[in-house]
Amino acid sequence: MSPLIMAFTGKGGVGKTILSALTGKIFSGQGKRVLFVDADPARGLEGSLGVLDLKTIGQAREKIIRKAAQKKAAGEKADLFNMIDYLILEALYEAPDFSLLVMGRTDNIGCYCPLNELLRGTIAAISSQYDVIIIDAEAGLEQVNRKVVETVHYPVIVCDNSMRSVRTAVMIDEIINDIPKMAPIKTGVIFNRVDEADNKLVQLITDQKMLCYGCIKPDRVISDFDLSGRSLMEIPDDSPALGQLTSLLDSIIG
Repeated sequence: MSPLIMAFTGKGGVGKTILSALTGKIFSGQGKRVLFVDADPARGLEGSLGVLDLKTIGQAREKIIRKAAQKKAAGEKADLFNMIDYLILEALYEAPDFSLLVMGRTDNIGCYCPLNELLRGTIAAISSQYDVIIIDAEAGLEQVNRKVVETVHYPVIVCDNSMRSVRTAVMIDEIINDIPKMAPIKTGVIFNRVDEADNKLVQLITDQKMLCYGCIKPDRVISDFDLSGRSLMEIPDDSPALGQLTSLLDSIIG
């Protein structure tokens, strides 16, 4: 059975990394095997999960290209498949209740498009071992589509009560609609860290034929965890924001 794939995207600073981490906690608490993919070059998700100094897919990619160039110079054919399998597994962090891959910056050395395809294939093979994949993405999903997975079943665009975040949401929705094969089951918006979503901004969202799932109110417990660098997987189950997100996920996935 293929895993459920959910991606959180939106303007920087709206809290998509925290929502990604909390979503993983919710699914893990349901007994599901969770794979996080940190696809944002800012690499915030690993810190929110209490994991530091991981090797990234970008570093693995650079190492593969260097080795391939050395073997080519020596007149040998590079065994990319074996190198990719080894280096991807080396980059995979496994904890008792989740696993994590950090993409990092993956275009530092050349455009090696065939390698990008092989990397995506290897990630897909690893992903098949999990029930849920949660992707913390930068604004737009074109990089995720090109380097991680072809489709995201549930892209969740995170906004706050600012016009800029909603305009970014509209742009992201247009990008998703333009990506071949993405074909999400449902795309919608969560207003994060607001007591109530601004009516005018909600109207802009619905005018674009996007769904507005609701809002998550500010939660001091989560803010304290985030400031102290503690893993958000350890957030107490009675956290108000965690409960609100659980209800929203139930409505999104059904």
